[in-house]
Amino acid sequence: MTSLEREIAILPKNPGIYKFYDNAGKLLYVGKSVSIKKRVASYFAKADLGPKTNKLVKQIDHVEYIKVFSEFEALLLESDLIRTYKPFYNIQAKDDKSPLYIKITKGEIPRVETTRKQNAQRGDYLKGPFPSALNTRDVLRVIRRIFPYCHHKNAKNPCLYVHLGLCPYPYSDTNTRQKYQVTIAKIKKLLSGKSKELMRQLKKEMQQLSGEQKYEEAQKIKRQIEKLDYITTSYRPPREFLERPTLVDDLQAKKLESLKNELNLPKVPKRIECYDISNISGKHSTGSMVVFTNGKSEKGEYRRFKIKFLNTPNDFEMIKQVLTRRFKNNWPDADLIIIDGGLGQLSSANEAAVKFNKRMPIVGLAKKLEEIYTTDSKKPISLPKESPARQLAQAIRDEAHRFAITYHRKLRSKAFLT
Repeated sequence: MTSLEREIAILPKNPGIYKFYDNAGKLLYVGKSVSIKKRVASYFAKADLGPKTNKLVKQIDHVEYIKVFSEFEALLLESDLIRTYKPFYNIQAKDDKSPLYIKITKGEIPRVETTRKQNAQRGDYLKGPFPSALNTRDVLRVIRRIFPYCHHKNAKNPCLYVHLGLCPYPYSDTNTRQKYQVTIAKIKKLLSGKSKELMRQLKKEMQQLSGEQKYEEAQKIKRQIEKLDYITTSYRPPREFLERPTLVDDLQAKKLESLKNELNLPKVPKRIECYDISNISGKHSTGSMVVFTNGKSEKGEYRRFKIKFLNTPNDFEMIKQVLTRRFKNNWPDADLIIIDGGLGQLSSANEAAVKFNKRMPIVGLAKKLEEIYTTDSKKPISLPKESPARQLAQAIRDEAHRFAITYHRKLRSKAFLT
């Protein structure tokens, strides 16, 4: 195995950027991916990638990478690196003498588009520069999924983007134009890296609309919050990753250490398992098991369980059945088990553990107040929202819930079709 093959073999599956260097240490190419390892390996898995890429692959001597938390961070970090180092093989419009920017025009109906700086007018909002049209389109594509925007000037009729729900068509009436101005302000905040401030604003809007019983509008805001949360996670600007390339690992280690201290665990939990139950009135009941190693998900070790024999809602017995079936298998022991629920679910899980003489720590995380129940005390542990331990436990629990409900919906669909 060559040194390059060894480097590729240990690349992480996290989102982030990768950098290809030649044997003289010259940076050849910067790329991004939601899975660094999968993307880099793809360059060496195909016989013919086209003349330009084939030539690049032959020159690659070693690979470096920087992990990030989200696709959006990867996009902006890639842009920053390409703009700074100008790698030869990165796609660039060679005939253009000035780089691309994202432009938001001024006026009653702002348009979101790309531009060369010399084409911008006074009062236009500019974000960039971006190294290529492809990179710029990627950023706009991510934004448009959350905040639909308009890029047509004086549109007489709704375009395809309107029908796809990706343009609000602000030309229709005054009310739509006013709402569109609010959306534009949100896009500017996102592009300026103020995602936390934007998230607080959206949550406040959602609560206000819900209080006014405008539930449909509140639901739209909720979906925006979920999408924004997905692409930004705990957003950090590119400079933080450049100044500290190990930032993702450092913060993950901090969360694991915090979890050990807050729960008084004997050691930092390397393998964490989390379980959740999903059902409607006891029907099509399912259980999920998700596994996190060193704070990151191991999807290859996820397991799902179809609850047997129970047709009435009984979360306690269901969680006991799932844990019993898990302990019957010769799977690696966990350093920590998290149960979605309170004292009742925790007690049932402990019964299953005692039956199989399992002594690993088990805790329950109740959704209502996000309190953590332990075996040692009936009084729950209440951690602040900013606690790294709480953030990690919640993220793992939410993943278990997502996995459980996905399987539950699949079973319901099958039952409906039969």
